[in-house]
Amino acid sequence: MKKRFTLRCAAFLILTKTENNQEYVLLQKRYHTEILSSQYDVAASGHLEKNESVKDAMIREAKEEIGITLLKENLHFSSTIHAKFEDADYILITFWADQYQETPKIMEPDKCNELKWFDINELPENLADTRKIMIENYKNHIPYKEYGFQNE
Repeated sequence: MKKRFTLRCAAFLILTKTENNQEYVLLQKRYHTEILSSQYDVAASGHLEKNESVKDAMIREAKEEIGITLLKENLHFSSTIHAKFEDADYILITFWADQYQETPKIMEPDKCNELKWFDINELPENLADTRKIMIENYKNHIPYKEYGFQNE
């Protein structure tokens, strides 16, 4: 029997807060990583583990990377991106949250050297491409995009 093509799946968190009627998004700056080093990334992200739901993966990664506790009911679906990269195809599932416990902090200083709130309409230039799409999808309520395919 022919082996079926499989996709990798990863979960991403857009963490937001509102102050003085302005929305802010928390970004982490990747540091000495194989992928996206020196670029800004969303607040937390990671691959799913075997027998783990996407929401459970997001909750785990948020705790591991920025030390916050998220509840499933406070994690809201934002969008899915089907992405084609040089080494693999991925399904990137993005959630957003504005309610959480604890104060976000860098938990993996070997992978992240900055954690900063940005005005959602004034994002840094060195924000990774797919993360720009995730934030635009969130802002514009776009549930699905494709990235890296020739017929885009």
